[in-house]
Amino acid sequence: MVIEVSVTEALKKSLKEVYRLGLEVDKQGSIILDETMAFHRISKALEEYGIVYTSIRDALDRYSDIVERYGLKLFNIDKRSFDNGILLYVPKNTRLVDPVYTCYTLASKGFVQRVYNLLVLEEGSEAVSVTGCLSIVPEGVHSSITETYIGRNARLYMIMVHNWMPEVVMGTVKRVRLMENAQYYDYYVNLVPPKSMGFTIELYLEGENSSVSSNTILVGRRDSRMVYTTRAYLEAPGSSAELVSRMLGEDSSRVVSRATIVAKAEDTRGHIECQGLQLSNKAVLSTTPTLESYVENTRLTHEASIGRISEDELEYLISHGFTEDEAVSIIVRGFLELGVEKVPSKLRLLIQQTLDRLVGASM
Repeated sequence: MVIEVSVTEALKKSLKEVYRLGLEVDKQGSIILDETMAFHRISKALEEYGIVYTSIRDALDRYSDIVERYGLKLFNIDKRSFDNGILLYVPKNTRLVDPVYTCYTLASKGFVQRVYNLLVLEEGSEAVSVTGCLSIVPEGVHSSITETYIGRNARLYMIMVHNWMPEVVMGTVKRVRLMENAQYYDYYVNLVPPKSMGFTIELYLEGENSSVSSNTILVGRRDSRMVYTTRAYLEAPGSSAELVSRMLGEDSSRVVSRATIVAKAEDTRGHIECQGLQLSNKAVLSTTPTLESYVENTRLTHEASIGRISEDELEYLISHGFTEDEAVSIIVRGFLELGVEKVPSKLRLLIQQTLDRLVGASM
């Protein structure tokens, strides 16, 4: 039997008085990671269903069995080396029907923020995790590691939106393990790029018929330097991966997108699609799709392109009454439309609004 858990209803039930604290529990279970009474009560509300959503520091003390069983398997790091992070654990046959939101903020100039996250979905479970990272100071470093385990017949949607200040340096590594029939959907977009970014996702499809879909939108502005790397390892029969990216190059930015699919098992499929749109003569875009196969029975494909806005498309829209700026905005917006149909319905508006803001900032 599958148990469906509404974060919103759980919060309303146990946090009636939290309205006076300013927490908006009506927005599909919106949660800001904070060491406050409200956060601890939210965690307590979810515990009733066997769900663990807590800080990683608390998890090391209270849920050491979960951390030891699933955590630090793909990373060799000292537990004392990270400052913050979360544990999200969803037990067998449990569906979180509302997204769980987490926000990390750089609030001190020059601060180095070290984050370790552990996400665990047991057999038959489902969750939607939405992470927002932003800075309210001009300088700082955000360094994060995320380790994810998706059990048999489980499904995880991972949405990440970044909004950085001009002098922030950001480095992120995410590693994901998928068991039999597990599904992972990843969506990343940066609203405002940092000074420099290194972002790596490694996907290990260890179970038969497991699948991943990774969708990335990268926008380079000013003199930002961004490198985004995705690798998928098809290690079990029937596994499949789709890696799709869109890049915008503005000002004197440099944006690099690298995608690799490695087939190590029979009856596997993989596709890479990389597209770049150059909006400045000084911007540099680079894309490298790589396919590797160690077996006979696999199908791996890729397509890649970098170009400018088509004059024909621009003239067509202008001839229909749009200004040049409006025409460019329409073309860019259409270029960035990526995988929204795969996002859970409760999050589609969020993605649409994020893309609208992104295009608005580009014009």
